[in-house]
Amino acid sequence: MAGSTLHYETEGDGPPVVFIHGLGATSNVWHAQRAALSKYFRVIVYDRSGCGRSPRAADGYSIDGWADELAGLLDHLEIATTVVVGHSLGSMIAQRFAAKYATRTRALILAGGEAVLTPHGKGVLTERAAMIESQGLTAAVDPWLAGVLSAATRAANPALAGLLRAMFLAYDDATYAHQCLALRDGDVRGDHAHITCPTMLLVGDQDPVTPLAWQQQIAAGIAGSSIRVVPDTAHMTMLESPAVFNTVLLEFLAGL
Repeated sequence: MAGSTLHYETEGDGPPVVFIHGLGATSNVWHAQRAALSKYFRVIVYDRSGCGRSPRAADGYSIDGWADELAGLLDHLEIATTVVVGHSLGSMIAQRFAAKYATRTRALILAGGEAVLTPHGKGVLTERAAMIESQGLTAAVDPWLAGVLSAATRAANPALAGLLRAMFLAYDDATYAHQCLALRDGDVRGDHAHITCPTMLLVGDQDPVTPLAWQQQIAAGIAGSSIRVVPDTAHMTMLESPAVFNTVLLEFLAGL
């Protein structure tokens, strides 16, 4: 898909930083990062094809296709090189982009990073896709919510949980199911040897979706990469603890 057809927003001046959201999300999950980083950087957030306000992809969904559409968006914005931040499924896209478009990637930040799912994880997504196609998104939303936000956050901030629930339920059933299968079939481990830019991984200390062990495996494959753990958070670190998340991002970016 041409990048010009995607919904995107930019804010701020300075070196560009582009944010890629994960499965079940939209560009709005990055609102706190956009507000903080746009004081120093040109922040670009966008809805992947089939998500939020972007049109569905005519030829299906894949990690490679999403990486190419990011390149198309950067072409449209006339951005030659950028820092790339990806969350969850977005982290897979970021890794593929950094390997395939190495000269365009200044640095890489992987939040809740994943390179390939476990057999169990693949099975969960296969079942989720089938359930959604037969019963709709409402059948999957509450189990999804339990994985992306910690129990403490869900109890203390039910408004945030409600907004995330609404974001998830705004997806088209079939489109979300197809994106589940694209994530299930994704594997970017072969890209690691080709990622040469500065790389940082962030993970919540209570993340059941992409645990610390996964970050350690990715870091072992990407030379010179580092890991930061965000305390008291699950999978949506940027939403559960935005101030800490932003501080870690700014510290990393200041060192480039």
